[in-house]
Amino acid sequence: MYRSVFILVFFLCVLLAPALIGKGAAEEQAKPSPFDWGGDIRLRSENFDNIPISADPPGVTRGGENVYFRGRSRVWGQYTFSDMVLFKARLVNEFRSYENGRGTNTYDWPDEYVFDNLYLDFKNLADGKLDLRIGRQDLMYGNGRVVLDGSPLDGSRTIYFNAVKASLKWPKTVVDLLGIWNKAEDELAINSQDRDLVGVVGKYPTDMVESGGGVYLKNSSIQKMPFEAYYLYKNESDYEYWVPGTGDAPPTKVVQPDDLSLHTLGFRLMPKFTEFLSGSLEAAGQMGERGPQDVDGWMVDAKLSHKFVVDTLNPTGSVGLYCLSGDDPNTTDDEGWNPLWARWPQYSELYVYAWDADGAGRWSNVTMPYLELDLPVHAKAGFTVLGGYMFAPEKDGPGGGDERGFLGTCWFKYKLTNIWSGHLLAEFVEPGNYYNVEDTAYFLRAEFMCNF
Repeated sequence: MYRSVFILVFFLCVLLAPALIGKGAAEEQAKPSPFDWGGDIRLRSENFDNIPISADPPGVTRGGENVYFRGRSRVWGQYTFSDMVLFKARLVNEFRSYENGRGTNTYDWPDEYVFDNLYLDFKNLADGKLDLRIGRQDLMYGNGRVVLDGSPLDGSRTIYFNAVKASLKWPKTVVDLLGIWNKAEDELAINSQDRDLVGVVGKYPTDMVESGGGVYLKNSSIQKMPFEAYYLYKNESDYEYWVPGTGDAPPTKVVQPDDLSLHTLGFRLMPKFTEFLSGSLEAAGQMGERGPQDVDGWMVDAKLSHKFVVDTLNPTGSVGLYCLSGDDPNTTDDEGWNPLWARWPQYSELYVYAWDADGAGRWSNVTMPYLELDLPVHAKAGFTVLGGYMFAPEKDGPGGGDERGFLGTCWFKYKLTNIWSGHLLAEFVEPGNYYNVEDTAYFLRAEFMCNF
């Protein structure tokens, strides 16, 4: 199968070559070229320290100070066979440079090249009622609380899914049928570094496969109450990994002999109360099993927003509540929320690292009431500020308490032109008694983005 894919990609590159050379001339022709291409370059400088984790021994923070530069480049090409059929491929590379020598990341230039998009689109089938996308693609639903990132340990280099998506379309209703299969290691990578892209057990690579799918419905027939509903099934296969020994001790092999079988049922309401007042409410429940162990959990994500009329730049104030169940240590069941394919920063680029000991981006066992303010300062620039206090429904942290701490975030986003954009981000966390550390955690980022 992989050989066939590479042959297809090779012929695509051959076909794309003249388009890459003469794209400008092709755009001037009366008839649009079936070829199209583009790309982007993203440059980031990041600095973080004192991030608390639920590790053993108590008092440990994640990795010490990290100061690094990262650069990601992507180029894509697509060929439109007809109004109904399109093929697209996108190639990505990212490297990192650590200024203080910390970090064991091997993302050195030129690193490896990865296809994070490689799919065929079939549009307007069945008299316009069906769209079909087959292959490696990006997926996102709602606010990204259940489906957004299929390769969480890869950071933001890629978020792809190996998937099939069939979209059934009616007036004001769309039903997506999904099938997903993601392996921990990308076998299509060029110059492979043998990286784990799934990261269910933290930093140790595994041979696990995440698979599943489901049904996602979006309906806008009630103008002031659009809603979504979904059923998702996920399987995490059994796996094994090696933990390095300390000193002269040999590595230890760890085996998870049971796979996880999990069912998630949820909905999302988006009421529009007035011209200025709107809301969002998403709730979901889970049940399943891992071998003899029962697994269940729940999630609530609620937000109420009010837009204020201030000249032509209208700020928006919001109050919200994010709740994820935790695992009760006094039972044999696992009651912690499983974020499925949504192990990404969500509410915090800083705090996503706090789950490193539990698996990359494994949001669970948290309740956070928060306030948020979107403050435009220009038509193409503005601030987003969030402050929230995080609690732990289950006191399973190294400090024994139920207070994860105060989270503060501030984004400044700007868009100079359709080509140039970027942002500045500052975050901090004051750890609570859930942890055994007191130092303020911080995360700083500067980003510059070019699209072409």
